[in-house]
Amino acid sequence: MKILVYGCGVIGSYLVHVLCKAGNEVTVVSKGTWGEVLKADGLRIHHPLQHKDTVDFPDIAKKLPDERFDAVFSVMQGCQQRTVLPELAKANAPLVILVGNNPEAADMERELLELSDAPKSVLFGFQGTAGVRSERSVNCLHVGNGSMTIGGLHYALTDSVQEMLIDLFSGSGYKLHFEDDMEGWLYCHAAFILPIVYESYRYDCDLRNAPMQDIDHMLRAVEEAYGLILASGMPIRPVGDEAYFQSKPKMAAMRAVMLAIAKTRLGELCATDHCRNAVTEMEWLDMAFEKLRAAHPEHEMPEWDAMRCAMPSWEQVHRIYDNAPKKQESMKSKTGKQIMTALAVTGGAALILYQIKKRKKRS
Repeated sequence: MKILVYGCGVIGSYLVHVLCKAGNEVTVVSKGTWGEVLKADGLRIHHPLQHKDTVDFPDIAKKLPDERFDAVFSVMQGCQQRTVLPELAKANAPLVILVGNNPEAADMERELLELSDAPKSVLFGFQGTAGVRSERSVNCLHVGNGSMTIGGLHYALTDSVQEMLIDLFSGSGYKLHFEDDMEGWLYCHAAFILPIVYESYRYDCDLRNAPMQDIDHMLRAVEEAYGLILASGMPIRPVGDEAYFQSKPKMAAMRAVMLAIAKTRLGELCATDHCRNAVTEMEWLDMAFEKLRAAHPEHEMPEWDAMRCAMPSWEQVHRIYDNAPKKQESMKSKTGKQIMTALAVTGGAALILYQIKKRKKRS
């Protein structure tokens, strides 16, 4: 299939890699110097956990091509997505997938459809990938062959659309997890990561300095946020996640995940490094969640408020990190015991959660 991709940072680069691996004809819109690098050297990715390097050669375009595509992926920070909506609306493709943190998904879908002259379907996706991009290559951290959670704003995808998406990644080993309400999923994701963001900035992007009891504070803040999401009329996604706060085994697994985020190099790559390098996106995510809170002032969130008030102001955070050198440390020297220990912790937690869900289905 012919696929157009906007955005080729760490997440977009890995998505381009798997789309090429699946045999698609991939075109990347890249207007800056990174596009020149891709054209000259190809897309070079180091995969530390897999101990391998890959090189792909997608077509590179500096502007929106005129030809027809089967689908368009826009992979960028949510606060940047709106700026490319006019171009995505003009793209000659029946399907547009916006990938990344995006609690303003409903507004963006409406704007995109209003700007489009031809009918389009709009989906939303989230890919769990971490890493850094250097001048001429990408260091990308992913488990297995990678995966994406994907779906419509408030509807389950038809069998034919699911089959088309599965075919899009066929042969790559990339997994798709289909959701029936991506707005709820994206808000739940924001509810989970924002307490981590607040703690990261409170402790100068080094959660190893945070006391252990803060993990329980973070989980209670997430529980409060889930209550807000339900009060707003949105569903909790994935289904049943709100029940984790009433189960001791599930809470133990959640604590293990939070512990890995706070105390290991893997967590640093997934959380604090991103907070350090993406202040504008984190502030946008916080402001979007505060809009939801403003619509439901009756829902009290004392743990959430305490964590949010303990971090520096956004003005201070920008002053600290905006002009600081971006952390571009190579992960080649960081893939030993620290990352493997973190994977063991998070993997064990995931296994516990899986077994809990399995028993629940049987009953």
